[in-house]
Amino acid sequence: MKSGIFPVAAFGGRGKPVTIRKRLLFSFGIVIAILSVLSAIIFSTIQQTHRFLGVVQEDLFEVEALSASVEDLHETINNYLHSGRIDYLKHYDEVLRSCMKRTQDLRGRLPGDLRYNMMDIANMVKSFDELKTEAVTRYAEGIATIYVDRYLAELMRLRGYIRSECSAVLSTYMRGVNDQVTLMKEGLEFRERLSYLALLFVTGVCIFIALRMTRDISVPIHELVRSLESFAEGSLDLPPLERRTNDEISVLVHSFNSMTERIRGLVGEIRRNSELESELKRREIRSLEMENALKQSELETLQSRINPHFLFNTLTTIASLAEIEDAPRTKGAVGSLAILLRQQLVSARAVIRLDEELESVEHYLRLQEIRFGARLRFSIDRDPGTEGFLLPGMILQPFVENAVIHGLEPLEEGGAVRIEACAEGKGLRIVVSDDGIGFDVAEIRESGDAGRKRSHEGILNVSRRMELLYGCPSVFVESGRGSGTVVTIRIPSPLPPVSS
Repeated sequence: MKSGIFPVAAFGGRGKPVTIRKRLLFSFGIVIAILSVLSAIIFSTIQQTHRFLGVVQEDLFEVEALSASVEDLHETINNYLHSGRIDYLKHYDEVLRSCMKRTQDLRGRLPGDLRYNMMDIANMVKSFDELKTEAVTRYAEGIATIYVDRYLAELMRLRGYIRSECSAVLSTYMRGVNDQVTLMKEGLEFRERLSYLALLFVTGVCIFIALRMTRDISVPIHELVRSLESFAEGSLDLPPLERRTNDEISVLVHSFNSMTERIRGLVGEIRRNSELESELKRREIRSLEMENALKQSELETLQSRINPHFLFNTLTTIASLAEIEDAPRTKGAVGSLAILLRQQLVSARAVIRLDEELESVEHYLRLQEIRFGARLRFSIDRDPGTEGFLLPGMILQPFVENAVIHGLEPLEEGGAVRIEACAEGKGLRIVVSDDGIGFDVAEIRESGDAGRKRSHEGILNVSRRMELLYGCPSVFVESGRGSGTVVTIRIPSPLPPVSS
């Protein structure tokens, strides 16, 4: 390969290592040097034209700005005479100073008779300002609107004269530079042809450099990109990339090879951790199932301490005997106790209908009504259509018993217990409330007093049981000393039926 003006190492030679930065700087330096020479040649030929165009452009801009300033003066004084806001006068003074300065500058810059035109414009601006001063003074004295409009009309007339004079200055100025613009056009056409030739030359140099550098920069990068795309699609077992150069690309290739190796190791570790976590989840589920089975076993053990069938038959016999002996109240009490016992036999099932649960609670309250007399009042209400809702058995009686024994019994005048069941979306909401003495919920939870905890053991058991069944807190207790107790049970969905 002929080296020419390019060093061999710059295009992949095996000499001293050269970074990509040095290669790019070398190549761009050549292009910049060529462009600089061409620019210097062109600049030396058009510098005078540029200065001329700059002067013309600045003069035209100043004349146009002067005309716009006069328009701004008129608009500002018009706004003031219609609104009376003092900030418009401040803005008018700023614009007037700028307008007078432009007039003085243009008188010194414009050639020939145009200076006299600028003197006329300066005099008209002064007349405009004098008329404005008079209008402002009369406006402050509170003249009628019709006179304000006359001043505005006169100011508008002066504005028109000034703008016409500015247009005349522009027209005269442009006629004076027309011949010079024609000469400039011919020079620009020559420079345009020269620029095209320079652009073709520089484009050729850039193509040459790009083709030479592609071999050592673009090709390795494309290989790295293809490997990254395959890796992103999940192909973890990629072969290591070959390091062909001795520059930054070689560092990228080495880093990519190290990254893929580390990621393969991390993926393997994540898989092992995932398997371990799955095993822990399975063990946790088995533990919950065992805990639920243990709670069910404790419930069944409690219910089996006595022989419910024997008691039910015995109570039925006593009720019949009370009827024979003409003791209606005794018969009613024994009958309620027998029905309550029968309902508890039904409630021993894991799933029970809402109407069966409420019937059991009603008979319990009727038995307590015999004991407390007029001191106990109760009501049971439910929404129509909720009677067949399936829920866990024996979840209401602990709360009703707590309301009667611990809430109302200490009160000499007694109190009332209210049970309400209503549909809530796909689930059910049951509220058990009383107007008894109440208790401190936090004290019961935190106290180490075994007696206090036993008095509310039924509430705690039902709460734990509901949380195990539904996976979330379902029992909410609101109470305070002397303010009664409200227990809300939220059942998110009915339980599936269980065969007997």
